[in-house]
Amino acid sequence: MFASDISVVIPFYNREQYIDEAIKSVRAQTLQPLEIIIVNDGSGERARRYLERFEGICRIVALPENAGASEARNAGMRAARGRFIAFLDDDDIWLPQKLEVQRRYMDEHPECAMVCSSVWGFFTDRPDELWKNPDSKPLTLAQALTHNYWIVTPTMFSRTEVLRTLGGFDTKFRHDEDRELVIRLAAGGYRIEGIREPLARVRRQRHARLSGQYVNMFLGHVKICWMHRALYYRVYGVRGFLSFLLSSLHLASVETRYLDGAVRFLCRLIKVKWEVRPGYYEPVRFEAGNAVGQ
Repeated sequence: MFASDISVVIPFYNREQYIDEAIKSVRAQTLQPLEIIIVNDGSGERARRYLERFEGICRIVALPENAGASEARNAGMRAARGRFIAFLDDDDIWLPQKLEVQRRYMDEHPECAMVCSSVWGFFTDRPDELWKNPDSKPLTLAQALTHNYWIVTPTMFSRTEVLRTLGGFDTKFRHDEDRELVIRLAAGGYRIEGIREPLARVRRQRHARLSGQYVNMFLGHVKICWMHRALYYRVYGVRGFLSFLLSSLHLASVETRYLDGAVRFLCRLIKVKWEVRPGYYEPVRFEAGNAVGQ
């Protein structure tokens, strides 16, 4: 069994109806963390008082006002004492072996900066869905710039020093901050690897989740595209901008009746293509052997 060198960070904002289940899933881990840090992201008085029940088993970091998940996670990262850091949202759940499996993977792959996993999505109105992580090969920058390799934040298990070096999540993003972080990691040459085994359950029920705000998510994708336009051009040329925005618009319109049909027609007409430019050099290292963030 490994020593406890893992910090768990849970951003919290007025979700006292879910936080108990999230913390129970951490307490039920086969490998217990060094610490559980709850970052109270400017919650109301009722929610703040609710958190007091966890003071004996968690460290509570309070932000003066609501700053969003990016800043809440960064505050937890700054307070973390562990060599490794794992993020869990306040309404999601880890499977019992999550930390043990990922901690062992990092020990066996010292060149890896972040490891993720497959994940179960659970709903109120349909059966659970398994979202598979591709494989253990390092995620390339070319892949990170598309929509085909989305990494769910509650599956992230990272070397703390690597995240601190990058400055953590970009606080300008209230949506898609996880995708933006992954792009910066890949652009920096860091190895992000995957485990096929599902290690988390993420809630997709009818409550105020970011995934239900399709317009805001699309705007977040536009912001990512603009911020990293030099990377898109370097990897895919001008076509990279167009392909990412078209696929973003398709995702955003998926639950609309008429707009979805129009977007599908547009995608058939223009086509989303991911063709790497000749001479492109991938920054992610594929050779193993060098330890990262020790």
